[in-house]
Amino acid sequence: MTVFRILVLVVAVTHTLFAGFTALVGAFADGGDVWQRLLLTVVHPLGAAGVLVLVLATRLTRAAIIAIAALLLANVIADLTLAQRIATGAIKGDWELAVVFSVVPIIGIAYSLSLLHTRRTAGR
Repeated sequence: MTVFRILVLVVAVTHTLFAGFTALVGAFADGGDVWQRLLLTVVHPLGAAGVLVLVLATRLTRAAIIAIAALLLANVIADLTLAQRIATGAIKGDWELAVVFSVVPIIGIAYSLSLLHTRRTAGR
């Protein structure tokens, strides 16, 4: 295992636990619209699972890596959009939390790009 892969694995496991916990809490919390709840309960756990798949799978197709990277990019865009809306006062919340949720998917995108440039893919 390379150092980068080990670091991404540690960060991915931590992020998965964090995303799972906030999904459980977010599902029962008051406030927030349907999009915020979908982000907390669906997009974040899927993104966390995507990063884990990138790190743990021994061979992935290029299409699978690109699909996971696209999911992670959607996660980042949604989180940064939410952070911007909270920071401008359009909605209530903590913008810092939305930014924190975008860090690991950004790392996952970087890792997926590194996978695309190595021979660790299982074909086209």
